[in-house]
Formats: sequence, structure tokens, C-alpha cells
Amino acid sequence: MLFSAPGEIADDLIRQLVRAEPPGRAIAVVSSDREVAESVRRMGARPVPSGLLLRRLSRA
Repeated sequence: MLFSAPGEIADDLIRQLVRAEPPGRAIAVVSSDREVAESVRRMGARPVPSGLLLRRLSRA
């Protein structure tokens, strides 16, 4: 878990982290924010809705 710095928008931090990964690396971003999901998808990451993560965690 990572928190954005004061004054920094968390969505921008998420995009920055995705851009920093090497091309071709499998990346999943958990967010139910449609704008974040679409932007990380365009960068090659796999957006995962938060509800899906919660369901998978509850099975463990």
C-alpha cells in the first residue's frame, strides 16, 4: 500500500507507478474509478475492480 504525498493526487501517483514499470511486465491496478481504469489500461496494465479483489480475498 502506498499513499500519495500531501498535495499530490492519488490517481496521478497510480499512473506514475504504472509508467515506471518495464514494458511487458504484468501489472494489475485495483480501482473502481473508471477514469483510472481506462488510463492504466491504455498504459498496458490490467485494471481490477475493487469488488473483485474483495471477493477473492474473502475466499482465502
